[in-house]
Amino acid sequence: MSALLSVADLDTGGEWLPLDVGAELLPAYCAVTGWSGAEPPAGLASVVGRLAYTRGREMPPGGVLREISQTTRGPVPADGRWQARISSTVLGERSGRRRLAIVTDLRSALGAPVASVRFLVDWPAGAA
Repeated sequence: MSALLSVADLDTGGEWLPLDVGAELLPAYCAVTGWSGAEPPAGLASVVGRLAYTRGREMPPGGVLREISQTTRGPVPADGRWQARISSTVLGERSGRRRLAIVTDLRSALGAPVASVRFLVDWPAGAA
């Protein structure tokens, strides 16, 4: 793998990968967003979805996030332990940029469904 995230790095081939984002992400998210509800915020899944598909890799410079959509399926795990399955599809190309749909399915470490998050991304021209 290269230092930067590549399109080939995205897809997990149907495999669920463990993802421990740490218990501190939830309180940090609540502090930044002002969330004070009794249940963990469903919107945290979008943040975890991005962490899942990058898996600690830097995005290549020059890309554009076009859209995020989320389908919530269950409560966010408060312990920071998740599992993620990532798929990606190249939808087309314009001006050298590939438009990708990246779908991150998320569940708790115990397998309870949490969310499916779809990212529509214009991958930078010339990036792998």
